Amino acid sequence: MSGYCILVVEDEFIVAYELKVALEGMGYTVCAMVNSGEEAIDCAEREKPDCVLMDVSLKGEMDGIEAARHIRSRLGIRTAFLSGYPADEMMTRAADVRPIGFFVKPLEYEELEMTLARFLLSRGTDIN
Repeated sequence: MSGYCILVVEDEFIVAYELKVALEGMGYTVCAMVNSGEEAIDCAEREKPDCVLMDVSLKGEMDGIEAARHIRSRLGIRTAFLSGYPADEMMTRAADVRPIGFFVKPLEYEELEMTLARFLLSRGTDIN
């Protein structure tokens, strides 16, 4: 999967670092790890990642869903959400962002790898 760049947005450093290691082991490049919605938007504008892995609950003024809305509307970049909570309520709030996936922590890395691969390989034919 080399050549694809992923932005990791997670406010717990150890979780972000584990994600970085796992993604690099899958052959992806992690263009940056940031810990707030505002930083995610700024970084996405600079780095233009292929997709974003974003924790729903972030410290600061903006949660992950709101940051993903900005990134999607400004740049057209899609997001996969991470959460420590069940998906139901968050998916309802995130429906208009059209996430590529929703993963409950602790993550199942095989599921994450399959979802990312399916999305990234289909982008040329998929309506984003």
